Amino acid sequence: MSRQPPPKLDGSGLEGSGLDRDGLRRAQAAGERLDVLGRALGAGPVDLLTGSCREVEALRHYPAGDVYDMGSHAQFYYHSHRDVEFGHIHLFQRPRGMPAGIAPAEPGRDGDAPCHLIAVGFGPRGEVTELFTTNRWVTGEAWYTARSVKGLVAALRLNIAGPYGPVAAWLAALVEFYRPLIERLVDERDQAIADWRAGHGGRDALADERLEITSIRAVNP
Repeated sequence: MSRQPPPKLDGSGLEGSGLDRDGLRRAQAAGERLDVLGRALGAGPVDLLTGSCREVEALRHYPAGDVYDMGSHAQFYYHSHRDVEFGHIHLFQRPRGMPAGIAPAEPGRDGDAPCHLIAVGFGPRGEVTELFTTNRWVTGEAWYTARSVKGLVAALRLNIAGPYGPVAAWLAALVEFYRPLIERLVDERDQAIADWRAGHGGRDALADERLEITSIRAVNP
């Protein structure tokens, strides 16, 4: 596996973001909402998504069938790749919920292939520790430009009833708070792909399994 070198850690996601006063005010409000929603979860998001499972199976999606918003067509799930990590949430947007005019730069295998927005990594106590983007082959997504992905992140809506509703609300608040950082990570993702392609003879970088994580930052909500 090949990762891009992590840039200097930025815990808040807001430092150097270029936000104006109103933007900073909205980010502060999102941070306060994130704190309230996190406390309201009771158990951590990982515990709520994995339910009563005593052991998390590698690569299995939790919950089964994923969490899907039938209104916005956003989707997410938790899973873990290997024993040495504590798992992560993958967040997607399906095309049926995308604004008009957004189309993939490289479509997926079917017309409903999603766009991967961001992954949220967890630590041993179920705390959020990092945000990262992945190469196309990792999730089998349709590939959208950074500009399109950033537009989808800004338009994200998660309104889910039932037992996973609180996790969805918390995740939406997390994305809103860290949006400036997520936008930088998405830009870095595209640059990582371009650099990889240039350094490896122009081969299909999006399918190259030597490149898995395309950008990453440690965070501390």
